[in-house]
Amino acid sequence: MKIAEAVDETWHREHGSGNLELPVSVIGALAFMAPPEPDHARTVDQLVSLTADEFADFSCVQWRIFIRARPDLVNRAWPLISMWLGERRLAEGDVSAAKCVADAALRAGQLQLTGTERRRETDLFGVLLEVLRSRSAKSARGQFYTPQCVADVMARLVGVPGEGERVLEPTAGTGGLFRAAAEAMRELGRDPSTVEWWAVDVDELAIACLTVNAVLWGLGNKVVLGVGNGLTDEWIPRALGERRETLGLAATVHSVTRLELLLRNAHQHADD
Repeated sequence: MKIAEAVDETWHREHGSGNLELPVSVIGALAFMAPPEPDHARTVDQLVSLTADEFADFSCVQWRIFIRARPDLVNRAWPLISMWLGERRLAEGDVSAAKCVADAALRAGQLQLTGTERRRETDLFGVLLEVLRSRSAKSARGQFYTPQCVADVMARLVGVPGEGERVLEPTAGTGGLFRAAAEAMRELGRDPSTVEWWAVDVDELAIACLTVNAVLWGLGNKVVLGVGNGLTDEWIPRALGERRETLGLAATVHSVTRLELLLRNAHQHADD
């Protein structure tokens, strides 16, 4: 809550309302960092000392790493990725506001949460969206954050997933119930990465946050996410198709990159 409130206050002071994908993408970029705990203070100092343009470069690098590591989630994470790697370049004021958000989150202790094993114990992005969005906006979406304690109880009431099972959440939000189920599995010595995690929600930004959470919570590579009405839409075939498309594209890019490297090495040997 302290982190979310710091982000909210800073974003609305430096930027105003709207374009919430940008501050959320900043928290996502920072969330992928996990330096050794003795290095946390030094890492925070280094990040805070960056200029706005240097921080923009850092964010681009973080999201490129995500794309390479999790091409299966790129479509669903695109609302966050596109802030830094999309066709439209961010305005100078947006970059400056994003840097202020990063500084506020770091000073509020984000690295001590998402940069440690504690990241598995909480849904920072669920709290963040709850704070960033006004109550009227949440009501319009029919969306309310499920408190962590409630999610923990519900996960145990419906039964802890077994390894290799499929878990389906038709109103996933940022995935709080997945977090609780994964933690319950670990308590029983089970590996959450063996489970198929299927989730959908009408809120595209919430699902984008779930892509980051899937990495933070160690849910593994069997994650299928969709945007739509889980009770009426045929979201599963669409989500699977999008997932196949991005995985195929990633494989093609990898093959082309490997070919370019081989050709470059061949030319160097020929020159020698």
